[in-house]
Amino acid sequence: MRLFYSDENSERLDKFLAKTLQTFSREFCKKLIQKRQIFVNSKVAEASLKLHKNDVIDIPDSIEKPLCDLEPEKSNFEIIYEDNHIIVINKSAGILTHPTQNQKKHTLVNFLLDHTTLSSIGLPLRPGIVHRLDKNTSGCLVVAKTDIAYFNLVTQFRERTIKKKYRAVVSGYFPSEIDEISVPLAISNFSKTSVNFARGKEAKTKIQIIQKTKNVTYLEAMPITGRTHQIRVSLAFLGYPVLGDTQYGRKSILINRQALHAHSISFNHPYTKQNLSFTAKPPEDFLTLLKELGIHY
Repeated sequence: MRLFYSDENSERLDKFLAKTLQTFSREFCKKLIQKRQIFVNSKVAEASLKLHKNDVIDIPDSIEKPLCDLEPEKSNFEIIYEDNHIIVINKSAGILTHPTQNQKKHTLVNFLLDHTTLSSIGLPLRPGIVHRLDKNTSGCLVVAKTDIAYFNLVTQFRERTIKKKYRAVVSGYFPSEIDEISVPLAISNFSKTSVNFARGKEAKTKIQIIQKTKNVTYLEAMPITGRTHQIRVSLAFLGYPVLGDTQYGRKSILINRQALHAHSISFNHPYTKQNLSFTAKPPEDFLTLLKELGIHY
């Protein structure tokens, strides 16, 4: 298989392969490069290689798909909806969405594999995962059980037709006149996202204020783009960090994690094409926070 890189901006080879092939995760693409199976301009590619316009990438025609060696684990988790093609979960705060190189157990994917089969796309670490929530963010998450469902949902995310709404409590009185945040975000070292006007990509989030009280604001955030930590970084950049967000703000005595909950998600069913909308009840720590602040969910 031969691919041609046509973008004016440079991009890491492993990232480009994962985005273009879709069938394979970025980690699997890294392994292909490390095994010296990928050639760029007829030379063996290095893992850190960055592509430039007109580069030619050669990939073996037959690549053995990775096997699922993740361990299924029994756990209680809330299923909002499930059929033969998709499963929608109310993810608890405190658990990873999928395994990583450093943690391959006790994630939502491990729990799901004990309950059902998932799409093989995304193996070896992210079978069926078409989007994710941060470890300490709770709420709605849709996972693909079949490969066709996976590709359909990924397309919907890419075309920005999937609508997600988050509920958050932020420090300070958020300005009523701001109903949209647009900042350029880039991932720096150690997987931390920051505002970067030189090389950042646009991150757009709509904001709707629900209630202001006791020097905090309860609001709804609707991400238009899908950048890593988008809501948390955008709000912190303006000076209104999510309460309890120790990475982009500070600790809170009111809640021991970021006060961010994926309230709802709407999308078209991959098979029936029917528009579906799901809502996730917040966990007790979030509801307790709202109650202490005199806010009704």
